[in-house]
Amino acid sequence: MVLLDSWSPVTPCSVTVPLNGTLHRRGSSPTTRRAFVHHSLESVEDPRPRVLLAVDKFRGTASARALTTALERGLEDRDVIVDAQPLSDGGEGFADAFRGEVVEVVVPGALGEAVRVPLVLHPSPRGLVGVFSVADVVGHDARRPLTPDEALAARSDGVGFAILEAVRFGASAVLVGCGGSVTSDGGLGCYEVLRGAGGLSVPVSVAADVTTDFAGARRFAVQKGVATSDLTTLDQRLRALRARYLVEGGRDVGELRGAGAAGGIAGALAALGADVVDGFTVVAHAVGLVPRVREAAVVVTGEGRFDAGSLEGKVTVKVAELVTRLDGLLVVGGAVEPEAARRFDARFVGATIVSLEQRFGAEAARLDVAWCLQRVVEEFLSLHGL
Repeated sequence: MVLLDSWSPVTPCSVTVPLNGTLHRRGSSPTTRRAFVHHSLESVEDPRPRVLLAVDKFRGTASARALTTALERGLEDRDVIVDAQPLSDGGEGFADAFRGEVVEVVVPGALGEAVRVPLVLHPSPRGLVGVFSVADVVGHDARRPLTPDEALAARSDGVGFAILEAVRFGASAVLVGCGGSVTSDGGLGCYEVLRGAGGLSVPVSVAADVTTDFAGARRFAVQKGVATSDLTTLDQRLRALRARYLVEGGRDVGELRGAGAAGGIAGALAALGADVVDGFTVVAHAVGLVPRVREAAVVVTGEGRFDAGSLEGKVTVKVAELVTRLDGLLVVGGAVEPEAARRFDARFVGATIVSLEQRFGAEAARLDVAWCLQRVVEEFLSLHGL
């Protein structure tokens, strides 16, 4: 597994790599990832209670980073120590958890269009680790959902090119946040790009946002726009790819936990020799989340939609599992499925779960999610005398 133990920044530069690999200067100003401050080291003697803001993205409305920043600013006048940390389980916002020099690479998107992908060159004791998210390569575009034909045809070639560009920039290992894709190609595009380049030249770890096996890539296809009438075709594709990956790579990804992440991209990379690991665990380790949760009097987490899938191990529930004082836990969903809320209440007795749609209405929860979230958090803190 790729090791991520160092937080020291590296010497900055700023370049863009287009598809042909030619370097283009973007100016002399470095591009570096903004670091969210962990206050423990600088506030050891501060008696004020700590509030940990650890939210995931609210898909289609706001990123985890944008929401965390807004909440952090909104709580400046409170007599508390705010510890802000955007989270991800491998999908959107995954690279935001890692510090280092940021460069852009230009690679093909899901339909072959050129997309600019932020690549974090994260320093570790063993060298630079290139970190990026599949969602930035072949992710959702709320402005134009794919048609059924496009969803079935969407390819993952750009992910393979992004790995090659990470190596070109000096990465001695690559960490891929694998989630949030619009593809269901079983990772074939990515596989063919990398196999054509001679395979993986450095260790690669895949941080998966789901635990589904390779055939489970079908499970999310309809959400991505694939027509239900095309699911049989997709099943046949995945079965054929499983067999091909076994013959060519010598590894059966069929039953591999997490192989279905990002439409099967995780499985394709595993067939080439990559490790598949739990995305949330990787992020939690990188940002030192466990001790920060223990230090907090209040923990705020949330996501765009809290449903049965959330209870299977998405960010919100994994954060909740770390909390020991459940009365100080606030979980916020843009929308909350009633049955999922009931199951959450039974499992995390004493915690609070709030639906922004139920509280403020669907339109406000969608158009002004940061304001709605801010109001809920402030009320929760007031109820706790903070």
